[in-house]
Amino acid sequence: MNKSKNGVIIIVIIVGALALAPIALYGTQVDVAQVSFDLSVDSPLSAASLADVESLQIPTFNVGMTNARVDISSMTPYEYFLARNTARTQIVGEEGASQAIVEITITFNLTTPSNNSLIFVLTPGSNLGTGESNIETLLGPEDGITTGGVFYLTITISVKVTPLGFDTPVVDLELSPVILNFTVPT
Repeated sequence: MNKSKNGVIIIVIIVGALALAPIALYGTQVDVAQVSFDLSVDSPLSAASLADVESLQIPTFNVGMTNARVDISSMTPYEYFLARNTARTQIVGEEGASQAIVEITITFNLTTPSNNSLIFVLTPGSNLGTGESNIETLLGPEDGITTGGVFYLTITISVKVTPLGFDTPVVDLELSPVILNFTVPT
């Protein structure tokens, strides 16, 4: 009987420790910054066929970022723990008519109120196709959002586009950085 009681007590202690871990790590509320922006890679503007021109014309693409914003909110440590470990970055979009391999690299440079600079890179991978995508990522304590104050976030995006049938990218571009300022309440 004592062994089964000890086993139950150990299980209760372990479950209790796991349940309290997010609160011990983050406190009772977690300030987070939800960064979102739209990224578009337009279908080729011109792609001549061999019948139209005597040599194959390299297709051209338009690449751009719009609607960059940061929304500040608070969440419970449990919500943050789940969001951080399941779907930190989400990409939602539609493929365009042109099939191409689109490689995206997003570099975030966050300057905190104490003037510390943190750099982290997201590589959402290669997507087949062009089109518009909405990209959202969650920044929290692990990313430098640990105190209140004014933060400066520089977002730099590199894009490579390789149309099907090509061995090398026809677009290898770094977009102009976007700088966002946001304030986390103290």
